Amino acid sequence: MSSVRNEEIFKIVDKIREHYHTNLNNRYVRKALLLMRVPRGTWDAIARLTEKTDFYKIQGYPYKDLYEQIHAAATFVHHAKVEAIPRLRDLLSGGTRTVFSREKGGEDKVLLEMAINNFPANLGVFSDMIDSLYVKTVEQDKADHPNERPVFERMPELKEIGRLLI
Repeated sequence: MSSVRNEEIFKIVDKIREHYHTNLNNRYVRKALLLMRVPRGTWDAIARLTEKTDFYKIQGYPYKDLYEQIHAAATFVHHAKVEAIPRLRDLLSGGTRTVFSREKGGEDKVLLEMAINNFPANLGVFSDMIDSLYVKTVEQDKADHPNERPVFERMPELKEIGRLLI
């Protein structure tokens, strides 16, 4: 099976990785994300997408793997919108007085507030990046398989990507 070796796709993945770790899976919000009912395999696929690895840049992304990672990220977006955002403040502000105010004054509390307030917008940006990655990958998939069925057409779960990202 062929692999994705498209530089634009690598750049989108790099942006996704950076955005995910800086704005979504940071020390302020991680606790709320871990409380979401996301299957272990989904977390593993997200980790493969968002961890820095030169392996994929050298070998390319096998289409099936990249699509599984895209689907996992879309599943994460859906769970975050449904489970985390409505309860984010309650989940994260509970222990802030004792944990944050004692050590570093109000700085951490301010950063926590910013993380909570910006999470929905940051999740929206992440969702747009995942959609962009999916569209670009499908484009490349069609180009790489002109005389056969592209890989995405053989993965029925990808039909729900749009619904998961909205």
